[in-house]
This record gives sequence, structure tokens and C-alpha cells, in this order.
Amino acid sequence: MKQGFTTLIFCLFITCRIYASADSTTLKSNSLTLAAIYGNNANYYGQTASERLPYLLSNASLQLKSGFYLSAGAYKLLNVGGSAISELDLSAGFEANIAPDFTGSLGYTRSFFAKNSPLLQAANENTLNASLGYDWKFLKSNLSSYYAFGTQQDVFVSFSNSKSIDLGSLFDNNDFISLEPGFELVGGTLHYLEEYRIRKDRRDGLLGSPPLFPGPPQYTTGTRDVSSFDILSYNTNVLLGYNRGNYLIETGYQLSILGKNVSEGNQKPRSFFNLSFYYQF
Repeated sequence: MKQGFTTLIFCLFITCRIYASADSTTLKSNSLTLAAIYGNNANYYGQTASERLPYLLSNASLQLKSGFYLSAGAYKLLNVGGSAISELDLSAGFEANIAPDFTGSLGYTRSFFAKNSPLLQAANENTLNASLGYDWKFLKSNLSSYYAFGTQQDVFVSFSNSKSIDLGSLFDNNDFISLEPGFELVGGTLHYLEEYRIRKDRRDGLLGSPPLFPGPPQYTTGTRDVSSFDILSYNTNVLLGYNRGNYLIETGYQLSILGKNVSEGNQKPRSFFNLSFYYQF
């Protein structure tokens, strides 16, 4: 699986290099985007930790007209004490128009987690990603691959379709309301989930003795094959935004149904809500 992903990364890199000089990106100048996001629960490919983890995220992203970008984001889990920052992400990458309506991107993210982090993804501090997107006019499709590694190693692939709809102005011609429904299918391996279980058991042991009558675990390992590539989640989402000038206020909702190999003991759908503010310079 790792070898196949490395081949995909190489092919995308060569393709982007060939077409970048001819078509490059559509950006006419450099841009800086600042974002502040509230989420009701941490979401890792449609999955949640055993406890609810609402968060605040602050992010800054610099997009260069050459197609290169740099990004930094900091998460604060609202119901977890200790460190002021629960996760810090530093990213760099390149985006290019391969052909009209056809885009490609490559990126790398280095993540730093607080000690004894309750986040599912804490086992994978590094992520390489490659994606291809095509605008069919009536629909936007995107195929993305991720190689996450650190304490564990995992591969993820997602395929999504979305439709952006302009609902018209709210106050005057300088603003508009946008609606974007979408669907995403995610597959991958589960080594990070085994690491999460081990870390959770360790944290529970540090916090005190186990309960006398524990309930059934959310994640079990009896029949799960963590190296098998399986469906992780089926996700439907909708974004509703108010756009004006250089800023965007957006609210989003996602409903996720997990694959059988991910959550053997709890098949209840996961719901996620977020409220975001973006400002572009």
C-alpha cells in the first residue's frame, strides 16, 4: 500500500510540473487568509474519539501566485485542560491548474500534539497528501490520497462530489449567500485506531482506577484487521455561507456513517457542526 501511494505522489508531481509552466494557477497575486473556526466535536475522516471534543481552531494560510502555499493552524480542545494548544499543524504544498477545469495539488503537514492527547490522529504526526479535482460545471469532483505516518503508518483515500449554489444577495449587490451540499466516501487503514486505544487505556490508568462496571468499549479489536484497507466512513455535508467583500461567515453540518471495520461496537451516525469566519487580504 505504501509503495502504491508513493507511485501516485510521483505521478502527480510529474504531471503538475509538466502543466504548471503552461497553465500555472489562476491567482493574479499573493493572498493571506485568516480563519477562526468553532467545531462541536473533533472529526477525523468522519470518526470521533470516545469522548466529545469541541474545539476552537485558528489558522493562517499564505497562497502565492506561483501555486505554492504555507499554512499554520492551532487547535484548542475546549473540555481538556493543560496545554493552551492541543494541536499545532504546519503545512506546505503546491497547487496547479493541470488543464482547464482540472487541478492538482501536493502537500505535507507536520503536526505537534499535546502530551497524552485524546485526539484520534495523535499517532500520525506527519501527513503527505495528493489530490486531483475536476469541475464538471454542474458538479465538482475531488480524489485525494493521504499517507500518514509517525508512531503508526496509515493510508487514506477519499472521493467527494459537491455542488456550489449561489442563492443571491441578502442586502445589496456586494454580498451573496452560498450553499454547497456534498458527499464523501473515505477508505483507509486503522493502525492509528489501535494506537488510540493503547493511549486511551494509558490515560485512563493515570486518571484513576477503572470503574467497577465498565460499559462496552466504543472501539474493540477482536476481529478488526488494522492493516486491511476498508471503508472508513460515508459522509454527507452542507455548507451555508454569507459572502461579502473580503470575508466569509460560514456554518456547516456533516453526518457520518462509519464502516463496519471501524466501529464494531457502535454504529450510531456521527454529527458535526461548525461555525467559521474567514478574512482574505
